[in-house]
Amino acid sequence: MKEYLFEEDIICGNCRHRFIKNDCIYTYGYLRVHAFYRYDDFLESLLYQFKEGCDVALENVFLWKYRKKMVDIFRHRQCVIMPSSEDKLKSRGFHHLKKMLACCEVEVCDCFIKTKNYKQSLQRAQNREKIHSVIQRTSFPAKDFYLFDDVVTSGYTLLAAAALLRKKDEIMEAYALSVHPRFVEMCDKQQL
Repeated sequence: MKEYLFEEDIICGNCRHRFIKNDCIYTYGYLRVHAFYRYDDFLESLLYQFKEGCDVALENVFLWKYRKKMVDIFRHRQCVIMPSSEDKLKSRGFHHLKKMLACCEVEVCDCFIKTKNYKQSLQRAQNREKIHSVIQRTSFPAKDFYLFDDVVTSGYTLLAAAALLRKKDEIMEAYALSVHPRFVEMCDKQQL
């Protein structure tokens, strides 16, 4: 309770309370995903308003409470962000992950591109795996890194990116704003 009394926030307590804290680590193949929130209808609507509605006033809302933690996490590492399609970047006028991470003051590495407009959320579960044929690496991070994405639904985007950067038998670390309940289920099933 004390943390709420002395910590500044940029949104009201009622709105902040609607974010469902997660603070869990999920293992999926050779990937460990640290997640801050659970993905739900509230977060979905905020992300939609931010990304598709181009409401850049929301850019700091998502990671504001974790900005100091993000500085600690990425102190000696780069934050490798997942790509958006060229069409989305042009229509929005910004890369949503770069905007979202701006309040955290971390070193961002944008080393991937999507070779075609392929939106994961519009794909059926069996087609999501095809993302690996759409993502290409344009450069390599200059130092140690962690991957970062806003929503992990199937994990395939992070796995595809990790495969392009992974050294043999290396466990890759990723951070995500949120994890979808489907991803949580997949990870739980995998651990049985």
